[in-house]
Amino acid sequence: MAPHLPQEILCLIAEHLQELKASLVPCTRVCRQWQVGFEPLIYAEPINVFSADGVSKEGCGRAMPLSHFQKVTSGNGVARRGLIRHLSYHIVVPIDLADWQTRKQKGYNLENSVRQNNDIAFQSAIVDLFNTLTLWDPDSRLSLDLALLGREEGKEPRTTDFPIAGDYCYDYTKGRTRSVTVYRARFPDDGLSLLPAVACIDRLFFHYDYPCHQIWAGSAMEIARRCISLTEIILDLNEYIRPDHIEYIQARRQAVADGLLTMPHSLKIFNFRNQDESPWKEMMSGLNVLLSDNDFLSQNILNLSLSLRELKMRNLSLTPDFMFPLDTESHPLPTSRSLYWPSLEVVELTHVPPRLPSGEWVAHPTPEDQLRIDEVKDWEFIICDLEEGLIERPIFDREHFYRTLISLGHTARHMPCLRYMKYRLGHTTHFEFEFELDSSSGEAEWLLDSPFRPDQRVADVWKFPLEDEDVKLPPMSITIADWSQYMAGSQGNAKE
Repeated sequence: MAPHLPQEILCLIAEHLQELKASLVPCTRVCRQWQVGFEPLIYAEPINVFSADGVSKEGCGRAMPLSHFQKVTSGNGVARRGLIRHLSYHIVVPIDLADWQTRKQKGYNLENSVRQNNDIAFQSAIVDLFNTLTLWDPDSRLSLDLALLGREEGKEPRTTDFPIAGDYCYDYTKGRTRSVTVYRARFPDDGLSLLPAVACIDRLFFHYDYPCHQIWAGSAMEIARRCISLTEIILDLNEYIRPDHIEYIQARRQAVADGLLTMPHSLKIFNFRNQDESPWKEMMSGLNVLLSDNDFLSQNILNLSLSLRELKMRNLSLTPDFMFPLDTESHPLPTSRSLYWPSLEVVELTHVPPRLPSGEWVAHPTPEDQLRIDEVKDWEFIICDLEEGLIERPIFDREHFYRTLISLGHTARHMPCLRYMKYRLGHTTHFEFEFELDSSSGEAEWLLDSPFRPDQRVADVWKFPLEDEDVKLPPMSITIADWSQYMAGSQGNAKE
């Protein structure tokens, strides 16, 4: 009688087995009816696929090598492609190179055989997966997670184990030159020419996990470029990098900037989570994270303006007017008036560092702490001593934050679909701005939790009276009635 159970009973059995964390796979072998009933539940869960045979990972649920995945989704299994919604792909490379665990010996070369062999395995794994997915229905919608997995732990030639390679301490002050830079998988020269375009990948995730996904930012962006129907990308680069390995930090930011120029026009959600690029101590100058005088990442974000629906960025140093450039008097530049974001609904800029991309601080120390900074003769001592260099920076560069609010105001007026905007400073001194629009009533709520009030220029751009009682003390809350009347024209001609 079992083969003829109603589908409702099969669903109850499946739900009970799932609650018990039991495998549903044996149930598919009972008969064709059970296979049809249970496989949608099996493939609705994320599937873990390994690029090589004979590899597994603790904590993975349903898992299989790519060769088996290809087999069960081809031939008589083609219909399964339509059931699969989320694929976690573990890219197997020969050696797991842990971050900041080794230092260089004499003769070390960054272009060594271990990194090269890992890169070759990385390229082969990505190409094999994409060649497989080119056969899928272009109208399929697949979410893809990517991460590296080393077959065994190891280290590079001419290196030695050194667990404190990520530190700057009395016992180790030469990390800038001696510590081995983290490994991140890259495509070998001309390797990208082998990577086909894939239409079925809808969402692409590079999640930070320990040990993080270990894919170079530029390679991640190149993979995204080959996903020609991509609608969402989460690029999580919240990886610890020694502050004195500044060249890596600068190159990483530039790689993301370059990749923004080639994103598919289908992209709707860009979620970028950066590392907190802080100096060793708050007393020190900030890090210049730019490769040149131009902040190409901020500039190239504007390239996504026509298609993007959500923009979320975390821990990313920004100029105050990166979305809507202003002149030195905080007036819109002539070129800014043509900016227009027809689809953008959500803008979230969170944990924004109190530093410009050039490294200049926009939150300053008290006069007493500034005297301490001016008198420092030995920065090595400041870095190494756990109790030194611990200051607060409670004095804001007010003009910087006025420009930020002015620029965001102009930006909001060029977003006809805007629902929510947020700007939150990543600092002990609180600065958080939110703007939320109620589409049904047309009213907008303007909120600012900050130690200082907006000035008249900010009020003029956002169209609220500065003398209003609600704006006298933080948190400031203002209701703007009928926000639509302050919107720019459909072609981006603002009612300035």
